[in-house]
Amino acid sequence: MGDTSGMRMVILAAGLGSRLWSEAGRRPKMFVEIGGRTLLERQLDIAAFLGLEPLVVTRPELAEEFRRTGVEVLVEEAPTGILATLYHARAALDRPFCWIGGDMLFTDPAPLAALVADHLAGGFTVSFFFRQSTRFKAKLVLGEPPEVVVTWEPGYSLSIPNFWVLSPEVFAHMAPDPNANYMRGVIAAGQPFLFREYPAAVFEIDTPEDVAEARRFFGEGTGEA
Repeated sequence: MGDTSGMRMVILAAGLGSRLWSEAGRRPKMFVEIGGRTLLERQLDIAAFLGLEPLVVTRPELAEEFRRTGVEVLVEEAPTGILATLYHARAALDRPFCWIGGDMLFTDPAPLAALVADHLAGGFTVSFFFRQSTRFKAKLVLGEPPEVVVTWEPGYSLSIPNFWVLSPEVFAHMAPDPNANYMRGVIAAGQPFLFREYPAAVFEIDTPEDVAEARRFFGEGTGEA
């Protein structure tokens, strides 16, 4: 897969997840169990499979809960968004790194391994997967500025980036405002991108209904993360 030694997987876990407190025992929603393992344990399994060092980024009031598991934790005092969080954590991200949302549940890590390998081998600045589901799909079109084109057709739904691999060069395009359109700066600098659709089931765990759907998937023995 390429040399991933020291490469980080940043798990963004600043959400309170209050809608799932009944499922997680009033703990952060990454402690919801799916098929006998918590979301956090499943994401740590992904990190181990990819050979990445996990780093959980969370808010102060949730930090101790994560530290009890033994995972490395970085506290962001006032979470404001994904890019601002990565910018805040940049001192720990001086090699190519991945990030994943704390509520994402991937059912097959092999496509992620392929993405990381291509990223490392191809010298890409940004790589990520899109996923598709049922009513329409969106495709990011590179240009100046970048554009999202939405196509309505049976068999597709909105494709969203769920798993990113980035190189430290992105921080040069995020400063001094990490909430600015950093992607436009990266494109203007001629940095290469890689995009893929994720070919396996992905769950975004936001509601009790999402939990039930994911549990049905794993309970049927159709796959394990």
